[in-house]
Amino acid sequence: MKKILFAVALFAVAGTAVAQDKVVRKARELKEEVQNLVANTQRSEKETAQMNQKIQQCLEMLEPTFTSPETKKELANAWDIQAQIYKFKFAPLLDNVINKQPTDTTALAEYIYKALDAMEECYKATQALGLKGEKDPYTKPNKADVVRFRQYIAFCGQMFFQNGQHDKALNAFSRWMSYPQTYTILGDDAQVLAEDETTAQMAYYTCLCAYFGKNHKAFMEFIPKAREYTQEKSQVNQLYLADLWEQGDTLQWLKVGREVVVEDPSANDGIAQNILAYYFNHDDQTNAMAFADEIIAADELSKIGNYAKGIVLMNQKKYEDAITFFDKAIDADPEFSDAYYNAGVCWSNHGYDLNEALTGKKMTPAQFKEAVQPVKDAYAKAEPYFLKVQELEPDNTHKWASRLATVYYILENKAKQTEMEKYLE
Repeated sequence: MKKILFAVALFAVAGTAVAQDKVVRKARELKEEVQNLVANTQRSEKETAQMNQKIQQCLEMLEPTFTSPETKKELANAWDIQAQIYKFKFAPLLDNVINKQPTDTTALAEYIYKALDAMEECYKATQALGLKGEKDPYTKPNKADVVRFRQYIAFCGQMFFQNGQHDKALNAFSRWMSYPQTYTILGDDAQVLAEDETTAQMAYYTCLCAYFGKNHKAFMEFIPKAREYTQEKSQVNQLYLADLWEQGDTLQWLKVGREVVVEDPSANDGIAQNILAYYFNHDDQTNAMAFADEIIAADELSKIGNYAKGIVLMNQKKYEDAITFFDKAIDADPEFSDAYYNAGVCWSNHGYDLNEALTGKKMTPAQFKEAVQPVKDAYAKAEPYFLKVQELEPDNTHKWASRLATVYYILENKAKQTEMEKYLE
């Protein structure tokens, strides 16, 4: 009895396998009917409705065959049919894109993804069955399509991004980036695609989508490759630093920012200023000086490096040393108003300190006149710097008028002092 039952069980399984294979063959017949309808570009509305109905019928017919263990020899065939059906579905939508007509981008992307995934599963099935050469009618044409369809994914990502659909754009661009690893059907071509010259650019677009979509994990995954995109190097670095700052990763923000600036100080003044502002706002003079020295070591003529070192020295009341670096910043940028202003302040402060040192000392008029002369000399050296600030920022009177009024007071030039004081009324 046991033997008989066992035989019946085998018969049942075999019957199911045959049934599943018949379903697949029936689906291919249905697919061919759809193909004929698709080829008829002059089809009526009724024929279009029939085509869509047959497409849906075919997909529903195939669905159980993919998960059934009884689908044997026809599994590759089933996946190939699925791929072809989804190609039929996205073709008219892609035509809309090419012809610059409105299209359903979400549906287009979904059908492309499903076609690609079906072709990959078809390839895996052929490998499992050991199909090769003439016995494998699927891999060669499907592989050609997989290579070609990568650009379609890029189109979808671009359209999603333009529509502000950053999550969907990120999905599309991420698929593009992982393409060589995802689709094993590519074989040797995978390495070629992995080394595509546009990969770094696509990584940048992927990071843009991740940034706007607030997906920090995805951003960090692709930013290393994006930083190889030299054509937009500055924008990539700015994006990287913005993400780090928004994530509150101050240590990494400072580290990366300093590396970027030192690599090319002249191209990254803005980043340098932000980092220096951070140090100054946190009263971190040590790191501010160290960073300034790093910049100057990379470019001794750097405007921002010399200016920053001048600021640190000024804060340390090393005024004459500071002026040396402000002058270097001015040499780099003759219209650098803040450098002129701070150089003038340094000479004024130096003169003020000299004057304070005279307080309480008993001197004859002649001795006092001689002792006060270095004070006047210091203020006199401040004058041309503040006059340059007036020239560069004529409307910003509060910045230079009071300073010049003080200079002329010390120099005992009443007329010019009065002139400056009028600006302050």
